[in-house]
Amino acid sequence: MSLRDELLGVEKPPTAATPYRLLCPAGWRRVPTSVLADELAESVVAQFKEAGRPDLVLQMRGLISQLRSALRASRAFDAYLPPLIQGQPLPAVLTVAPLVRPVDVSWDAAIGRLARHAPVDVPEFTETRMWRWTRDEQMEGEPGEPALRTRVRHYVVPVVGEDDTRRALHFVFTVMNLDGVSLPGEPARDDAAAITELLLETGDVILSTMRWLPPKA
Repeated sequence: MSLRDELLGVEKPPTAATPYRLLCPAGWRRVPTSVLADELAESVVAQFKEAGRPDLVLQMRGLISQLRSALRASRAFDAYLPPLIQGQPLPAVLTVAPLVRPVDVSWDAAIGRLARHAPVDVPEFTETRMWRWTRDEQMEGEPGEPALRTRVRHYVVPVVGEDDTRRALHFVFTVMNLDGVSLPGEPARDDAAAITELLLETGDVILSTMRWLPPKA
C-alpha cells in the first residue's frame, strides 16, 4: 500500500474517474504516463550533462526514480508536458490520477491527510469546485552544492452529479528548479523563484479550465 493510500485509509484501487476536459497553453502536449519518466530523463539529464554537472545528473536520476514510483502508486493515467523553449525543456509536468475517499472519512479530513499540514484553499479562479495546496521538496545533494528542488501544487477535484460523491481526480503540477547554479539556456538563478511561481501560475490557469464531461456510454 502506498503512502497516499495509507494517509487516506484506502484499501482497494480507486475506480476510473469521470471523463474531464482541460485547455492547455500552446505547445503543451498530453503524453502517456508510461513514457513520461523516460521523456523527462532524456531531456533534462542531457541538459545537466551538457552543463558538466554529474552531481545533478545523479540527483535527477533519483528524482526520476521517485516519479516512476509515484506514478505507479497513484495510478496516474494522464500527463502533460510543456513545450521546449530555445531547445530546452521547461521544468514542469502535470499528472492526473483517480482518487477515492474512504466511506468513513470526510472530504475535509481526507484533504487534510493528503496535504500533511500544508495550507489548503478553495480557488476562486474556477467554477469547478476543487481544493488546492502547495508543498516544497528537495533532493539530497553534496554539502555546499546546488540541489534539485521541486515545488508541487496539488488540486483535488470531486466528481459532480453523484450524491455524497467519494470519487475525485488528483492533479499534481510539479515544477523543478535549481538553487545557485546556471545552466545553458536557463535564466540566472536569482530568477529561479520568480520562474517557479510563474510556472505554478500556469498550473492554476490550466486547472481553471477543468470541466467534467458526460460519462462515456
